[in-house]
Amino acid sequence: MKQPVLLLLAAVLSTYSARAQWSPNPAQNLAVRDAAATGEVTPRISPALNGGTWVAWFETVATTNYQMRLQLLDANGRAQFGAAGLLVSNQPQGSALFRYDLKTDNLGNAVLAFQDTRSGANQCVAYKVSPTGQQLWGATGIPLLDPNATSGLSPAIGFTFGNNVVIAWNSSGVANVAHASKWVSFQKLSPAGVALGGVNRVQDPVKKYTRPGIIGMTINAFGADDVVMQYVEETGSGLGISTVFAQRFSTVGAPVWAAPTRVSDKTIGFAAIPELVPDGSGGFYVLLGSGNPANANLGDMYAQRVLADGTLPWGATGTELLAGTATARIGGSLQYVAARNEVWAVVNELNSTQSNSGFTVQRLDPATGAVQLGPGGVPVMGVSASYYAAQTLRDTGTGLIITYSENTGGMNRALWATKVDYQAQSAFPTGSGIIPLSVVASPKQNYATLPFANGQLVNVWQDQRTDDGIYAQPISDTGALGVLGTRNAVAAQPLALSPNPGVVPALHLTLGRAQALTVQVRDLTGRTVHQQTTEAPAGAASVALEAPQLAAGVYIVETTVAGQPWRGRWVKP
Repeated sequence: MKQPVLLLLAAVLSTYSARAQWSPNPAQNLAVRDAAATGEVTPRISPALNGGTWVAWFETVATTNYQMRLQLLDANGRAQFGAAGLLVSNQPQGSALFRYDLKTDNLGNAVLAFQDTRSGANQCVAYKVSPTGQQLWGATGIPLLDPNATSGLSPAIGFTFGNNVVIAWNSSGVANVAHASKWVSFQKLSPAGVALGGVNRVQDPVKKYTRPGIIGMTINAFGADDVVMQYVEETGSGLGISTVFAQRFSTVGAPVWAAPTRVSDKTIGFAAIPELVPDGSGGFYVLLGSGNPANANLGDMYAQRVLADGTLPWGATGTELLAGTATARIGGSLQYVAARNEVWAVVNELNSTQSNSGFTVQRLDPATGAVQLGPGGVPVMGVSASYYAAQTLRDTGTGLIITYSENTGGMNRALWATKVDYQAQSAFPTGSGIIPLSVVASPKQNYATLPFANGQLVNVWQDQRTDDGIYAQPISDTGALGVLGTRNAVAAQPLALSPNPGVVPALHLTLGRAQALTVQVRDLTGRTVHQQTTEAPAGAASVALEAPQLAAGVYIVETTVAGQPWRGRWVKP
């Protein structure tokens, strides 16, 4: 009796899967989730294997305030977990939302960390979900509890070289003689979710620490299971009052550097959360909003680099991205172009009344931090009443795509993309050099963009075109929208590499005929970092993978034979 129902359900899901995919129409876009009479808010995204996209969001419900849901889109935008996505957690939630994190581990699983009120107060919890939708850490996840705290908020995720997970979060409680009332707690978990040691802390008797960010070691030479954590010393509320620090922690959570590194002698706002950009060598770049050196009340943007040993090659301050006091600089995005060893930034500029806005690009020398496009950079969209605001900056291998919003009236926004080449000149092959991503007149916010991979740049945002919902739109390197046909739905077969770990491993395949074999190597963000084409003989073939320019780390190696993708994980020591 149940078989017809199951067949009908399969047909419905198949129809939905075929229908819901990337849209070529900027007036439509793909609805990741926009259910009537509910709100879907605060999306987070992370690259999935095979060109896919993990998308997480909070969804309003009557009984618990918010549910946490997760969707996996394939390379063509087809939902893998049904129209509603996967219900990750329906545990009790408060009426307020806080920062949370979504990252992809070295094997392509999604790791989510957020907070709920299952224990009465806000406490953090972590989940791991496989690409097939399996809850690898159980249906209720893993609570992240600091026994000394009464509240836990705003977790951040990092992975070690060995694929262990380190999660840090804001802890708070009653101040006592041992510590102040706010500190950072962090916990290491194995890939299976087993706690590796107890809860560690960044704590001080007087100083308050919050807002952690984590990067893992991508190279074995600096400690395979170490992580670098950035955090903030909080001293009050207002602009320019918080100081950013960093420390490296060993496999057991002990500090590695003799003392924490003060990232910059410039202070940031009480609510700012600087995002880390790995430098590929165990350190990171970071974008900081602070005051102008000639006028502390005028917003300004700085970039800084912290090396794996905690030193600051760009000096104690870092680099002021744009000079002068003609505009206020507030917000932007940072990108490290590993293949060219260049650091790029896009910076938003505002007039004195902050009623007009535009944005400018700047390029920096990674060794010294020196600006390379002049003290004023290269303006891309001039300061205008249209209030252009750059949201993300991503390298494509031929240039950098900037996504930006435009005020179209009231709270309504349009979303656009433009591209500059490595000389900061317009690079899209259209007359205007700009491409509409979403022209629907609606309030938009919480923009996020994946690294460029598989021929497309996937953008996701929160959109109130009916009520709050989550929408997405990809764009190609040439500005095309919609299904790009760069990757089909054929499942990849495991690719054998040996020796692995190894500096120059061989790919082992059986070929029906002699052919030119193209091999691509991607880093764990999905970015292509190496490609080679080799003539391979028929029969059992071994193809040497030679990529001496790549730093030690974990990479995904891919090739295709007769339409069948093959994929393997390579550890370069």
